[in-house]
Amino acid sequence: MPLLLRPSAFGFFWLKDLVTLSGATPVYVNSVSTIVGLDTGTNPRYSGIVEPQKTYKINKDESKTVAEILIAEGDEVHVGDPLFRYDTEEMQLSLSQAELELEGIANQISTLKSQKSTLESEKKKASDDDQYSYTVQIQSVELQIKTAEYNSSVKKSEIDKLKNSLENAEVLSEVEGVVKEVNITPKTDATGQQLPFISILSSGEFRVKGTVTEMNRGSLAAGQAVVVHSRVNPDITWSGTVESVDSEPISNANNGNVYYSGSGDSSAKSSKYNFYVTLQSLDGLILGQHVYIEPDLGESAQKTGLWLPAFYVAHDENGSFVWARSGKDKLEKRTVILGDYDTENDMYEIESGINEQDFIAFPDETLKEGLPTTTDSSVSLPGTDENGGTDGVPGGMDAGGMDGGAAIPQEEGGGMDMPSEEGAQSVLGEDGTADGENFPADGANTEGLEG
Repeated sequence: MPLLLRPSAFGFFWLKDLVTLSGATPVYVNSVSTIVGLDTGTNPRYSGIVEPQKTYKINKDESKTVAEILIAEGDEVHVGDPLFRYDTEEMQLSLSQAELELEGIANQISTLKSQKSTLESEKKKASDDDQYSYTVQIQSVELQIKTAEYNSSVKKSEIDKLKNSLENAEVLSEVEGVVKEVNITPKTDATGQQLPFISILSSGEFRVKGTVTEMNRGSLAAGQAVVVHSRVNPDITWSGTVESVDSEPISNANNGNVYYSGSGDSSAKSSKYNFYVTLQSLDGLILGQHVYIEPDLGESAQKTGLWLPAFYVAHDENGSFVWARSGKDKLEKRTVILGDYDTENDMYEIESGINEQDFIAFPDETLKEGLPTTTDSSVSLPGTDENGGTDGVPGGMDAGGMDGGAAIPQEEGGGMDMPSEEGAQSVLGEDGTADGENFPADGANTEGLEG
């Protein structure tokens, strides 16, 4: 026969559920934006920016001193525009010094040649005993002449370089573009390589640089057709092809979310990679413009609105719902209004109830409202925890009772003996009525279950 529960017994079960939920293993939830982008067959979107096809790097001569930098970051430059100027006064002093040294070498050579001629004349008149001595002296002078002539050629080459440097003391731009950076003080990149003195982004041809997560990197490949969308006007698009996908992750992780909606969850971390797209037409694009990139799957694959895999949608007598993360990071049963159904891909159009910023869990019979949630996919599956608990109940606690609490033995007929009123004093006031802090709100059902 039906068994009515006394308020004290209901208070015991409510307290047990409260402790159970607070100590349960968190339920893994995934962002809707990730689900609709990766797992549904709909088109994922990636953020991108229009950049030059090439970047020209200019390095300065470390043996020279830069006297003046004639441009700044962000400046537009044309072919032949001066970028910076070396110190010509220092080079002029070096040139004058080199020319004096060359003149000294020439005088030395002249003297040595005259000395050689004298020795050769004296050798002709010398006795047979002195012939050998003159031969040795002449050979020594010839060696000195050859050394001096070599030094002269080296010095002439040095002078030619100095004259060329003076004539080209002003370094000119060889391309048309925008100055990306000027490193007055030497700097290195993330890998320790020294950055160029000046970098110029060529404005001749554009390409689009996109960013993709590690999980979605495999969905892109060189040669793949893509569609580039304007962020300002969604109706404006450009056709392109994936040029390449980087094999090394981006060293700076602060690049925003891959998807246009963004998950908004800082705990969901993943390596990101750059990929590059060349476009068939550049009409209407400007350098630095932000765009969206998506694989070109043909018009039949394009869907408007939010489409969710059917297996994420549950149904009961009240309608359709999903298990969603609430604002307090707790699991809640959230009603959704369904639109069309895609039988080919087994997907529902979601008209209301959730959006791309929400996080949802895969439906499971063990899920309960109020369970904690997490975006860490390494947690245990729902219904288990590290202490051996099941069905969301922590280890050390089972249906028969709580640690230190009263057990609830079953009767032969399958009914349950309720604990004494003393056993539930913690949730009742002195007069035996519900304590406002510890007892459920008014309207809770206090009827028991049949044995």
